[in-house]
Amino acid sequence: MVNNRVIEQREIPMSANRHNGGPFGRTPQINRSIPNSARRSSVFTSSSHHRPSMASAVHASTLHKDSRPIRDKSFQAECMRNVSDYLLNARYTAPITSKTLMSPTAKEFQSIFRYLISSLIDPGMSWGKKFEDDALSILKDIRYPGLDSVSKTAFTAPGAPQSWPGLLAMLNWLVELCKAHDNWNDPHCISDPILLSPSKLPVEYPLLEERLLWDFVSKTYDQWFDGGAEHFPEAEMELERIYERLSKTNIDRSSSLETYMQKKTVELQQLQVQEPPLKRLENEYLQLMSDKNKFITFIDLNRQKAEKTRQAIVKIRAAIADQGQDLANNRKELQDVEAAVATQNLTPDEVIRMNNERETLNRGLDEIRARVAEASQSSYDHEMLVTRAMDRFENLHAEYTTLAHHLSVLPLQQDDPVRSGDWIDVDMSLDLGVEDLDTLRSAGHTMRASLWQQLNLYREKCRQEGLGLEHHLIALEDQHDRLEQQVERQTEEVATLEVKLRMVHEQAEMAQSKLTEENANTNKVIAQLENEVSNMLAASQQGVVVTQSELESARIAYKELQHRTAILQDLLVSQISNHIDMIIKAKEHANDSLRSIKSLAETQ
Repeated sequence: MVNNRVIEQREIPMSANRHNGGPFGRTPQINRSIPNSARRSSVFTSSSHHRPSMASAVHASTLHKDSRPIRDKSFQAECMRNVSDYLLNARYTAPITSKTLMSPTAKEFQSIFRYLISSLIDPGMSWGKKFEDDALSILKDIRYPGLDSVSKTAFTAPGAPQSWPGLLAMLNWLVELCKAHDNWNDPHCISDPILLSPSKLPVEYPLLEERLLWDFVSKTYDQWFDGGAEHFPEAEMELERIYERLSKTNIDRSSSLETYMQKKTVELQQLQVQEPPLKRLENEYLQLMSDKNKFITFIDLNRQKAEKTRQAIVKIRAAIADQGQDLANNRKELQDVEAAVATQNLTPDEVIRMNNERETLNRGLDEIRARVAEASQSSYDHEMLVTRAMDRFENLHAEYTTLAHHLSVLPLQQDDPVRSGDWIDVDMSLDLGVEDLDTLRSAGHTMRASLWQQLNLYREKCRQEGLGLEHHLIALEDQHDRLEQQVERQTEEVATLEVKLRMVHEQAEMAQSKLTEENANTNKVIAQLENEVSNMLAASQQGVVVTQSELESARIAYKELQHRTAILQDLLVSQISNHIDMIIKAKEHANDSLRSIKSLAETQ
């Protein structure tokens, strides 16, 4: 598209010949250079009166103090070196000494300032009589930022210690501005995309094609305008190189996008092949719901156990309260006895006897306490044994319940449909908190005997069912073997039938091939006969057509003869009638003549 646009742009100047400049005209080569007399005069010329600056009103409102360290010796040395290097590189005509940039005269400063301004603005600009006014106007127009440090007095005596630092900083700023102006079109120093060559622009630059088109058209127009060139191979090659770079970049980008798309396609295929996450979550949900039901059942069982344990604890607490009440009553009786003994007046012998009895009783009490302690320790040991036995019983009961659930002997709930007429009740429910151990032992023995018998019966039943299933499996295996033998026989019969069918099929193919050959021969004969018949029909039709055409031509000729005959008859009739009329007229004329002659003769 761009090439077409370039060609369209090129056709306008190329269509003009050497004597015609085309629709835009053509400037002669001799008038292209602008004479010096036609150059624009400087806008900074001054008259006898002070010329107001064009930017004074705008710049005056934006004046601010110069932030550079213009009084610093190192800064001044850097400025002097920068100005000196630039003037030497620019081949400044006036001599520059070490004193020139340290304490210059007014003439030296004005010469340097005018040289920098001429290099920056216009080499042919003219200056007014008052240098100070022109200099201030120029600095205002070019927006010098440190204008507050420059005054007319400073321009009058630039070498003064209070004036030179500001003027030196101003000259350094002008030098930097001149350097920027000199390097304005240097591609190594600029970064403005408008000034860069189109070949160095990045491919992501907006409106790159329009820029390429403009550059190509401008170059080709210059070549055509300067030398009248009609072909531009260098510009076209450069444009082709740029477009090759663009196409390569686009190809790389498209390949990366294709790779990314393939990667995403593979990921999509993997996601499609894998199990859907929703289905997996549904399975997990069903599993969790099943576990939830099991946990609810287990919690119900534990609640029942906790309720039984709570009832046992209540009973134990009631027994402890009764024993505490008995102990309090015994202590009260002891206090009453001791008070009654204290109120009695006893003899020393009685006191000695009572003391001996008391010691005897104390020893008996100590023995009783020791026995009670031994009994308590034994009771505690037995209680610990009972507690461990109860814990072991609980664990065994839990294992028993789990096995019963696994064997589907014990229902999970009371209203489970497993409870039927032939259901075996193997549930073990014992109250371990009862006080009568004999009752608990007898209940355990009874339950063990009944459960053992029921479980044996259930085991025997399951064994019988297992034997029945084994017999049924053996019967099924025998039936499977018989069916397999029948399948093998039928497979052999099918193979035999396939062989016969293949032979019949081959015979049918041979017969079909013969029939095909006969049909081909018959078709050839029929085709020949049809050709002959068609030829005969064509000949007969052609004869009929010829006869019909002759008949039609004869009819046409007959009609023409009839028409001509009718015309001749009409013509003949008209001629005969004319002749008859002429004869009649001749007779009448003859009669008239004879009458006149007769009358004439009679008169004579």
